[in-house]
Amino acid sequence: MNLLHTADWHLGQTFYQYDRYNEHQYFLDNLLQIIEEQHTDVLLISGDVFDTANPAVASVKQFYHFLHQATERFPQLQIIAIAGNHDSPVRLEMPQPLLEDTQVHLVGYVKRNEQKEIDYKRLIIPLYEKEEVMAYCLAVPFLRLGDTPKNETTNPDYTQGVEAFYREITEKALAIAKGKPLIAMGHLHALGAELSDEDTAERPIIGGMEGFKPTSFPNALQYIALGHIHKAQALGGKAHIRYSGSPIPLSFSEKDYQHQVVAFSLEEGRVQDIKTVPIPLHTPMLSVPERPLPVKEVLNALASLPKGTTHTHTPAPYLEVKVLLNEPAPELKNSILKAIAHKHVRLARIDVRYQQQQNTTKETLQKEITLNDLQPYEVLQRVYQNKFQKELPEFYKPLFDEAMEKATD
Repeated sequence: MNLLHTADWHLGQTFYQYDRYNEHQYFLDNLLQIIEEQHTDVLLISGDVFDTANPAVASVKQFYHFLHQATERFPQLQIIAIAGNHDSPVRLEMPQPLLEDTQVHLVGYVKRNEQKEIDYKRLIIPLYEKEEVMAYCLAVPFLRLGDTPKNETTNPDYTQGVEAFYREITEKALAIAKGKPLIAMGHLHALGAELSDEDTAERPIIGGMEGFKPTSFPNALQYIALGHIHKAQALGGKAHIRYSGSPIPLSFSEKDYQHQVVAFSLEEGRVQDIKTVPIPLHTPMLSVPERPLPVKEVLNALASLPKGTTHTHTPAPYLEVKVLLNEPAPELKNSILKAIAHKHVRLARIDVRYQQQQNTTKETLQKEITLNDLQPYEVLQRVYQNKFQKELPEFYKPLFDEAMEKATD
């Protein structure tokens, strides 16, 4: 049995003012080709299918069209997609009644029974090769604090709750599997996950908490397909605990990431042959210069960029311009636009930093923050800190998540 692990598609993302539909379609077309080449039996999509909880109609159609193409082209293919923190659990599961006669499983949220017990069996999905069950998948979506098992003896703790959830669902799955291999999915921020220095796209989900240890996953899980962190990597030196990474760069900090999917197989009841399959890049990202420089040097660097022609068929790269200023420069944007007027680039972002003196001897760079760089919860944190001169208490995070979910559903 051959499996393919991917995550963090973020369909519908607007990159500054630019729509990314064609880039995502290029990825999805390549994914279909990879499924064919790898003889894939099971496709695992580990969350953040969409960029927002209320995606545009075009993005929803794009996802459904992919499901239709995949199931029509590969009738035996099983597809399991879980919700990430960017997804609306209800919206992701909405078409599931129409998919009951297919091999597609969309898992948005954790359900409880009439006794308020977690319905783990709903999340334990058999994986078939022809008509034989070869393994079981633990399709765990992004967990909110209320989704985790209750601990009556201590105060609610998100990390401990996630650990308890995986422990309990694994125990349930072992009883069902009767020796068959277990594969798990998840969407979370694990301790030790590596990011670039400037990566702000996916911060710890729960108010600074990133304490879930990879070693906390039960040993019975033979492969753990994770989403949320956009940099592809194995965790804690364990080849079987992996972030597949995002298939396209979702910020300039990700432009040097290796974008890929992960392929592996099940043979004789064991996970084997874990390997990465690169995803071709549709539209490059370009930072000029690589570090902030004074305006004159920046304009000289822009002048050296290649010119665009009517015969240029490759997509124009997204351009980030990094500028170092001593004081505000009202004409900066016009100067940059003039410098790139005939260049084969698209201006996406001007990263302005100011050089300041500290203690008259030490120079530091202060980044100019815009709303485009911040997640909604970060805005709340900054407003609270500015008003009360102290950090926002962590108990506000679940309340904020609940309010955001209700506002976007």
